[in-house]
Amino acid sequence: MYGKVLGAGIGGCVAMLLGWDALVVFACVVTGASLGHFLFDREPEVPKVERPKSVEELLAEGRERRAKDMERARARPVVKKQANAEQLALARALCPIFIELARADGDVVSDEVRTVREYFERTLGFDEPGLEAVRLALKDALAAPPVDVEALVKTHRGAVKPALRVEVLRAMYEVVLADGAMKRAEQDTLKRVVQHFNLSDEQLQQVTRDFFGSGREHYERLGLTEQATDEEIRSAFRRLAAENHPDRVASLGPKEAEAAAERFREVKDSWEALKQLRGL
Repeated sequence: MYGKVLGAGIGGCVAMLLGWDALVVFACVVTGASLGHFLFDREPEVPKVERPKSVEELLAEGRERRAKDMERARARPVVKKQANAEQLALARALCPIFIELARADGDVVSDEVRTVREYFERTLGFDEPGLEAVRLALKDALAAPPVDVEALVKTHRGAVKPALRVEVLRAMYEVVLADGAMKRAEQDTLKRVVQHFNLSDEQLQQVTRDFFGSGREHYERLGLTEQATDEEIRSAFRRLAAENHPDRVASLGPKEAEAAAERFREVKDSWEALKQLRGL
């Protein structure tokens, strides 16, 4: 209001300077009043303050956003990471060989399958896509009928680099021992695998010693060398066991009987160790 009055007064003063013509006076007064109102009387616009949202409204908005995010995620195609070519080739090459080795002494047991998977995971460092390829290769090998292990090795050995083959042999020993002592059938299968993987007898013996020791003291205890045949080992054990059997030495004095019983235990322990070492 005060702006209009002040503007009108200033407009009147301007009109007196310009002349007393009624039209000029009216125009100057109206113009001054308008300018005064615009400059002084108009109140600034007060921004509109929105009502704060309630907790329930905020939670509802959050649920709505999550639902939209989930809907968009479901709409996106799921792309699964695939095993690389080397992992896929190793899984398809080695899993059937491992399974045939486990079959050598009868049915395949879960401990043997678990040992195979652990070899790929811990020794070869397979990631999740690689382990999925292993799982599928094991499943296929278990579902397939028995296959000659020599044919398998000949078919797949190209996928197993020579530098890796000794480690594969170690893994095979672990699979064989996963269900207990090594059987002769498993020992024979290992030898056939070694032969067609182009590994030497020395490499086989070294890995065997790593698992069972050299067995030298056991051969010596039976009066034999490491070159003894399986039949020579059996014959030596039978002869020494008969000579030192407790029933045979019972009539001797206490010291002689005790010494014979100790020799009998040593001979038996050596026989058990060599059975493991040779798969007898």
